[in-house]
Amino acid sequence: MKSLDVPSPSTETSLNVGFGQSIQLDPREDLLGGLTIERVFTEDGKNPYESIVWERRDVVIMDWKTGKPSYERKGVEVPSFWAENALKITASKYLFGRDPDTPEYEDSVRHAFDRIANTYTVWGWRHGYFATTGDALAYNHELKYLLAYQMWAPNSPVWFNIGHWEQWRWGRPDLRPTMDNRGNKAYKAIIPEGDDDDRNLEVKELSNAYTHPQASACFLMGIEDSMEKILSHQIAEGGVFSSGSGIGVNLSSIRSSKEPIAGKGFASGPISFDKGFDRMAGAIKSGGKTRRAARMVLLFADHPDIFQFISTKNEQEDIGKIVLREHNVSVALKKKAEVFAVKGSPAERMAARIVLDMPMVTDRQYDSGMDELLYGETLGHQNANHSVSLKGDFWKAYQTKGEYATRWVSDPTKVEDTFKAEEILDAIAECVWHNAEPGTHNNDFINIWNPVKSDGDISTSNPCSEYLHLNFTSCNLSSFNVFRFYDRDEKKMKVEKLQKAIRLAMIAADLNIEEGGFPISEIAAGTYRYRTTGIGYANVGGLLMAMGIPYDSDEGRLIASQLVSLLTSTCWKASSEMGQELGAYPRFESTEADLREVLELHKAVQDLSGAFAEGKDVEKEAEVIFKKRGSRLPMSQGLTALDVLKGYAKSFEKHSVDAPEIAKQLQDVNAATWTEVLAAKRFRNSFTTVMAPTGTISAPMGVYDEGTTSAEPDYTLVKYKNLSGGGMLKMFNTLALEGLRTQGYTTHQVREAALEVAGLDGLFTACDSKMAAVARHLRHYMEESQIGPIRHKLNELIGFKIGDASKLEACLEELREKGQTGGANDEESIVLAGASHVEDIPWLKSEHLGAFDCSATSGTGVRSIQAKGHMRMLGAIQPFLSGATSKTVNLPYTATREDIKQCLVDCHEMGVKCVALYRADSKGISVFNVDTPEGRKWNPEYVWDGLVEGVRQQVGEIVQEASKPRRVRLPGRRLSQTLKFEVGGGLMEGFLTVGVYPDGSCGEVFGRVGQAGSFANGMFESFCKAFSISLQYGVPLSSLVESFRYTAFDPSGFTKVGDQDGVADQIKSCKSVVDAMMQILQWLFPESNGERLLDYAANVEHVAKTESGDVTVTPVEAKKSDLFKSIQNKSAESCPKCGSMAYVHDGKCRSCRDCGFKDGGCGE
Repeated sequence: MKSLDVPSPSTETSLNVGFGQSIQLDPREDLLGGLTIERVFTEDGKNPYESIVWERRDVVIMDWKTGKPSYERKGVEVPSFWAENALKITASKYLFGRDPDTPEYEDSVRHAFDRIANTYTVWGWRHGYFATTGDALAYNHELKYLLAYQMWAPNSPVWFNIGHWEQWRWGRPDLRPTMDNRGNKAYKAIIPEGDDDDRNLEVKELSNAYTHPQASACFLMGIEDSMEKILSHQIAEGGVFSSGSGIGVNLSSIRSSKEPIAGKGFASGPISFDKGFDRMAGAIKSGGKTRRAARMVLLFADHPDIFQFISTKNEQEDIGKIVLREHNVSVALKKKAEVFAVKGSPAERMAARIVLDMPMVTDRQYDSGMDELLYGETLGHQNANHSVSLKGDFWKAYQTKGEYATRWVSDPTKVEDTFKAEEILDAIAECVWHNAEPGTHNNDFINIWNPVKSDGDISTSNPCSEYLHLNFTSCNLSSFNVFRFYDRDEKKMKVEKLQKAIRLAMIAADLNIEEGGFPISEIAAGTYRYRTTGIGYANVGGLLMAMGIPYDSDEGRLIASQLVSLLTSTCWKASSEMGQELGAYPRFESTEADLREVLELHKAVQDLSGAFAEGKDVEKEAEVIFKKRGSRLPMSQGLTALDVLKGYAKSFEKHSVDAPEIAKQLQDVNAATWTEVLAAKRFRNSFTTVMAPTGTISAPMGVYDEGTTSAEPDYTLVKYKNLSGGGMLKMFNTLALEGLRTQGYTTHQVREAALEVAGLDGLFTACDSKMAAVARHLRHYMEESQIGPIRHKLNELIGFKIGDASKLEACLEELREKGQTGGANDEESIVLAGASHVEDIPWLKSEHLGAFDCSATSGTGVRSIQAKGHMRMLGAIQPFLSGATSKTVNLPYTATREDIKQCLVDCHEMGVKCVALYRADSKGISVFNVDTPEGRKWNPEYVWDGLVEGVRQQVGEIVQEASKPRRVRLPGRRLSQTLKFEVGGGLMEGFLTVGVYPDGSCGEVFGRVGQAGSFANGMFESFCKAFSISLQYGVPLSSLVESFRYTAFDPSGFTKVGDQDGVADQIKSCKSVVDAMMQILQWLFPESNGERLLDYAANVEHVAKTESGDVTVTPVEAKKSDLFKSIQNKSAESCPKCGSMAYVHDGKCRSCRDCGFKDGGCGE
């Protein structure tokens, strides 16, 4: 029922939208018709901002590499419930103006909301979308509510471009001229009033791009095979990039490098030209703003240059990896080595010497940023995603193990090469294993879902592969944070509110087509003819986590597929309303049959989804549905709708799913909505939904702080995102905490989990960033068995301060400040960062772990979602989308080429349109920086630690090997010396022969005492032999002498060495034959001579007799060694006279070396 507050058709109407703002609505002649807008989120007479507490914050984004700010904006007004990351990215990317002193400068997120909602209101009224001004006002307020409460966000071009012209109509119309001559060239398509024939469509060049701003993000282009068209294409791409968007192009129409050209030689080929296209894309910032330009480049598998295309990015990525991983790591290691070479441990010094000896051309470290020298200026093909498009004939050849052929572009009858179809997949798998590219497009499934098949085949996608339509069309995207429509108390979806919000988004998306401008005329015309939109979701994975349902589960897949079915059916319902009120898309009559076949197929899959909950045989049910509807369902390239139905069934692990109540709730609504859609007469749009990656627009929806992008699971629970304009953000998925609450854990446990997962930052988040709450939590007693590893480390750092609240808070503040300034040590860094997973939380039940599984492992975690889990999710939601899902299939580092190839085959069997695979650590750079086991080997800290440990182990092995006894025998001809000696006053005489090594050191000792064959002689000879072997195995002579000196047994007493000449008169007595031997060796090999044998002549020369018969010893002999003194003192006892410990043996007697007291009757 229409409202009655219809304005006069002849006057401009002022609409008070609140907060002191009034917008001027154009005079409107056609006052009949239009849509009614029901208020669901707001109340009539109340401004949507009234219930929000606003506050001003300074926005600073730090570059963690330099420690300096990469972006600052002071005093930005924001709702108090917005998290920091949401504000940082929204402010840095979307708030307009640089100079705070200029009128257009935006210092509040509300300014951006007003720009968007007010402009849509003006446009909607102008073109008859709203029945009354009351409906216009309701639309304005509802849209602002969705934006402010982070429920919905349009794509980036809307934030960049919209409202800069219209805004002057409410406030400063005198400033509108400042927008003149700003912006890029733009075009707008119109059909003359009263003319329904799209062949009469006119495209006009706009004098001011801001009057009709570009609002679309994704553009599909075509290219023709002539030099003029190829160069024109580069100009057209540049026009798209400069206006803030990305493009997709299939280069298969360009002749291959194997085809001749007129005259002589061969064509350049598409890859050669694409180098230039890619360089230009890298040179142009997206819309002159803060995002890089993006491209998708495709080639059909039957193009002669296909194998070169498959490996193109792999070759470039190898160079990037060498620089980032080998060179950069080497530079970092050298810097560490310069420090540890001076003050390190022995192993560290040795490792440092190894590193410092490595040759290096430059000590410059290269940045991995996409705008930096390496990837931004040096490597080629870095601004595009590459994908191979596989048509139905390829898949038929592969399935039959047959051959496939490449054909000339200029003459398709000429076959260039023939090979096994499997070789294409082998080549793709090889490059994906190394480089994560190229992706694949299953062109047969893409075209069975083609809603305008009569006008041509789909061959291209946008850069992220979710928008698939005819060339020279575009798609304006917007997404919902689906978690915002989940009732946590009732454990249900707010279905009615979500449907109402989807309707509002469809109106905005259609207005972007009606009023928006386009960078080239062909796209302006194509978009207007087909009126393509791209509504989607963010936070599907986060929602499942909050529900406590594993992403990789049939229950999770059923919920996700039904949420997407709700989205698409509601979009088509809204499109039918607009089609009835405002007219269908211009090519509707020509393609209506194609569109209705696609809508019938959506409904058929919806019917099949019910079989899971009902426990039916899904395969048989698919055949029943196909037989019943077959004539109304599409087919393409050898596929039928039955392949789609069976593909959907294969996406579920079991054919009987214990459907959660939410899934049943959604199924009932979806069945009714699809029935309404099929009964509709006309549709405003030919294409409605996609699952876009929701990159930057995730920020204003709060997804970076609370959830996951698109239909992805989380990559890890904690990650660090590199921003394309510089800087880095730490992101913690707080919906994991919601999942813990759903599973029944207490508030204290949830906060403790936040600490374990995200460290001290996570605990602050769980405590609403309130220091007092954090301190109270930490003072709470916990049993030792319930404490996780991060809490243990935190307790070690601050344990003694826990009892004192003020000291605890000061300590925590100091810790956080260290984290922000980079001053934290290793232990503190662990506490600040957290473990990034829940696996070590002692009280978390094992059956609950699956709900928190992510795409990658992190830190010390081992769990992750397997590739099948990703592929099945893609298969489950694919048949409910107009386009496709921008989602990655993550594989572990250990995945093989064969695993990758099987993934490609499985995805085709499930009916997935577009496939992107990523093996962990296969690319040199990553959007997210996370601590994964495979990534650590490129971390200089880990490399250095590993090198030091390796050196330490190697040295240990060397020492161990060197310490093994090795016998070194004397040479066959060796110097020796023999001495005669007597012991015990002549009781026993003997001979001692010493043999020496070439360096003069003792190597053997032979001795004989008494009669040959006697017991004494046998024992002495055996002792000498054992002594000699010990010497030859490396036992030092000094150690042996020290061990056996003063060995006591008879005979003993007075000792004589040599003949009457007294060769060694200082050896006067011994305690045994062995003791005598030790004294002789000590005399022959003195320490003063390095334990080498003294020259015999020198010995004689240095000995002189005095008249009294005493021996005068020269300084050589007189200098007793420290060893001799220590050995002598080993026999010491306490002197009975003076108490000195210098009371030692002299033969059988004792004497004091200090006072001269002597015990014994030898009379000496």
